[in-house]
Amino acid sequence: MSRRTSFRVRRALVRPEPSEIGLVAAAIVLALVIFGLAVAVESVGDAPLFVFAVPLALAAVGWGVRGGLILGLLTALLATAWWVEHGRPDGAAWLASRVATLVLLGLLLGWLADSRRRLLRAIARHREESLDLIATASFDGYFLDVNPAFTRTLGFSREELLSKPLLDFVHPDDLEATVAAVVAQTERGQDVLAFRNRYRTKGGSYRWLEWMSRPDPVAKQLIAVARDVTDRTQLEKLEREYQQRLEDDVQVRTKALDRRNIQLQEARREILYRLALAAEYRDDDTFEHTERIRVSAGLLATELGLPEDEVELIGEAAPLHDIGKLGVADAVLRKRGELTTEETEHMRRHAALGARILSGSSSRVLQVGEEIARSHHEWWDGSGYPAGLRGDEIPLSARIVAVADVFDALTHRRPYKPAWPVEAAAEEVRRLRGIQFDPRIVDAFERIDPYTLAGLPAPEAQTSTPPDACAA
Repeated sequence: MSRRTSFRVRRALVRPEPSEIGLVAAAIVLALVIFGLAVAVESVGDAPLFVFAVPLALAAVGWGVRGGLILGLLTALLATAWWVEHGRPDGAAWLASRVATLVLLGLLLGWLADSRRRLLRAIARHREESLDLIATASFDGYFLDVNPAFTRTLGFSREELLSKPLLDFVHPDDLEATVAAVVAQTERGQDVLAFRNRYRTKGGSYRWLEWMSRPDPVAKQLIAVARDVTDRTQLEKLEREYQQRLEDDVQVRTKALDRRNIQLQEARREILYRLALAAEYRDDDTFEHTERIRVSAGLLATELGLPEDEVELIGEAAPLHDIGKLGVADAVLRKRGELTTEETEHMRRHAALGARILSGSSSRVLQVGEEIARSHHEWWDGSGYPAGLRGDEIPLSARIVAVADVFDALTHRRPYKPAWPVEAAAEEVRRLRGIQFDPRIVDAFERIDPYTLAGLPAPEAQTSTPPDACAA
C-alpha cells in the first residue's frame, strides 16, 4: 500500500466525509422528532422509543462506531428525559435497560458499518492496485467498468474502453472463439475458465489475455478477471517451435540412421553373398548355385507357412551352406570320377569346417548359417553326417536347405556329373522322402513348380539352340 493510499484510509476512518456528517445530522434530527412524538402523545407510552433504532442505524452508516455511539448516547439521554417527564415509571431498572440497549445497539450497528466500509475499501483498493484486469460487461457486449490495470495494459482510457463494443478490441482471428465464449455465458449460463484471446492496444499491437469469467443472470452482467499472458504465450510458442525442431531433427536423424542401417544391411548381404560365392567359385562354373539355393530355400520355407522374417533369415543364410568347401582340396572337389573312401571323408569335412568358420557370431544370419552348414547333410533316418542326427534333431533350416541343395545339384551340371532332367530329379526327391528328407518338406516341395525351384524354364518355354551356340 502506498503512503498516499494509507493516509486516505486513516483519514476516512478518523474524519467523516460531508455526506457522512449529513447522515449523522439527519439521524439526530430524526431522534429529536421521535422524542417529541413520544412526549406529545402520552397514550402510546414508550412505544415510540423503539423507533430510535432507525436514527441509530443512520448514524452508524454515516460515521460507523463513532456515529453509533453518539446517537446511542443521545437517544439514551432522550429516553432518560422521557422517563423523568413521565414520573419515572417502572423505576431505575427500566431506565438502565433502555440506556444500555440504545448505547450497545448504536455501538453494534456502528461496528457492522465500519466493518463493511473496511471490506469495501479493501476490495476497492485491491481492484485499483491489482495487476489483473478486472471488468464487468453487459450482456449486450459493452464494458460497464474496468479497473486501472486495463488502461495500463492496453493504453486506452477508461472512457475509450467503455464507449465501444468489447469485440472491437479483439483480434480478428479470435473473434469466433470469443463470441462462442460470450454466448456460452449469456445464453447457457456457463462459466469460462482459462480462455485466451488477443486484445488490441492503443498502439495497434496485441496482448494475449487469459480470462476467467462468470455470468450474473439477474444483473445481466459478466464479471471477468483477465491476466496478461503475452510473455508466457510467447515462451510457450518458442517451446513448441523448439520441440517441433527437435522432432524434425529426430526425424531427419532417424531417416539418416535408417538409410545407414539399410546400407549396412546391404553391405552385410553383399559380404555374405561374396563369402558364399568364394566357396561356389570352386564347385560351380556358372556361379549361380548360391542365388538358386537362396530362392528355392525361401520358396520352401514360405510353402511351409513360416513367418516372413524367418523366411528371409533362411534365404539369407542358405547360400552359406557349402562355405566349408573352401577347405576342400581341388583334386577332390573337382574330381570327375568316383571318390575314394579317403576322398569321401575329406569331402565330408566341409560340413564341420563350414560350421567352424561361421561359429561364434552374434549375427542371427551367421548363427542360422552355422546350423545349416553343419547339418544340411544330415539324413531324416539318421544315416547322414557329420553327427548322425535324425528327424527333428536336425534344425529345420538345415532340412529345408538339404532338399533345395540336392534338387539343385541334380538339375545342374557339375564338373563330375551331367545335369539330370527336372522330372527325374523331382522323382528322386520323392523317393528319398522319409529317408534323407523331412516328409513335410517334401510335401511342400510337391506343391511348388519344380522348374521354378530349379531356376529353369518350363518345357513349353524352352527353345532350340543353334549348334554353334551350344559349342560356345
